[in-house]
Amino acid sequence: MMFESTDPTLFSTSLRMIWGLLIVLGILFAIYGIMRKRLSFAQSNSKSKIQIKEIRHLMPKKSLCLVEVDGQNFLLGIGTDTITLLAPLEGSKDTSFHAKLAVAEQNGQ
Repeated sequence: MMFESTDPTLFSTSLRMIWGLLIVLGILFAIYGIMRKRLSFAQSNSKSKIQIKEIRHLMPKKSLCLVEVDGQNFLLGIGTDTITLLAPLEGSKDTSFHAKLAVAEQNGQ
């Protein structure tokens, strides 16, 4: 009777290691692709006329968004099915989001 060796050979061990490495790399590339796709809205192009400056989440599915369109700032309210213009904002580019929000609240009252 011939007995087969149960010791793994160098070749089979290398194949297992390469196969595992390919699986891990595939998972990493998939995660990278998903994250890149989901976060692409936040990456604004400096040459674009429409830029998202800041988003503040208020509640689940409700948020405030500061948008610059062709040099003019707008404060938008975003809900599940609607986007509402809350206020066009004026002022210097150095004004913080909190200051612009306070101005918008004063204009609304």
